[in-house]
Amino acid sequence: MTWRTRVLAVARGTERTIDVACRWLLLVSGLALLALLNVAVVMRYVFASGLTFAPDLSELLFAIFVMAGIVQAARLGVHVATQLLVNVLQGRARVALVVVIHAVSACAYLLLAWYGAQNAMIAHDQTTPVLHIPWSVGYGCLSLGLALVAICSITAIVRHTAGGEKVAVNLAEPGVATA
Repeated sequence: MTWRTRVLAVARGTERTIDVACRWLLLVSGLALLALLNVAVVMRYVFASGLTFAPDLSELLFAIFVMAGIVQAARLGVHVATQLLVNVLQGRARVALVVVIHAVSACAYLLLAWYGAQNAMIAHDQTTPVLHIPWSVGYGCLSLGLALVAICSITAIVRHTAGGEKVAVNLAEPGVATA
């Protein structure tokens, strides 16, 4: 097994792990949001009461849901539409542009993840009104999601360079990963 094959296997394994984790988070947080909001509505209109913790919990679940969705979009290469120039270029020029796009994305998202982690440390003393969940939990989810987007960009660079994977310009192309 060559070093390229090993690196490519690690990149694809990382992407599979991120995919499974994000799908699980999307499913669990989405179903939990659905259940929580339905119960809150029934409590409000049928029993004229409510769930005091519903706003706190729904905000946290929604943040998790959104970040998992953003990471999935990044993993699939549909988080930023930069197709105009990619469509025009062919061969190595197309791969080079995609590598530059992913490198810039990885740097930007790593920087944002760093600042998110810094905000998590600052916001640890602040809590939600009812459940007293530290705001650092939300910032931590944000920071982790941003870091995962950066990792997806790095794995895409590996797939396109070391793996020689084609750059798709059409999401309907079967068997070709997107930029």
